[in-house]
Amino acid sequence: IGIGGKGASDSADAKKNGDVVAICDIDDGRLNKDGESKFAGAKRYSDFRKLFDEQAKNIDAITVSTPDHTHAPAAAMGMRLGKHCFCQK
Repeated sequence: IGIGGKGASDSADAKKNGDVVAICDIDDGRLNKDGESKFAGAKRYSDFRKLFDEQAKNIDAITVSTPDHTHAPAAAMGMRLGKHCFCQK
C-alpha cells in the first residue's frame, strides 16, 4: 500500500522475498506505470479498502508506505485480517 517514494523500495524488497499479488497507490499514473513495468502480474488498486475486500484471501503480508495520516488505518485493517504488516514510521 503506497508504491511511490519510500514505498518504491519497500515494495521492491517485498518482491525480492515473495510474490506481489496486488499493489495499491492513490496516484493512478504511478500505479499504472509501475504496475506495467515492476509488478506486471499484480492486481492494481487505488483504494486499500477495496484491495482488502477483494484480495484478503490471497495475501499473507502487507507493506504500508503511505502519508502519515493513512498509516494506522491501512495497517490496522490488514492486521485485523490477520496479515503480517511492515509499516513505515
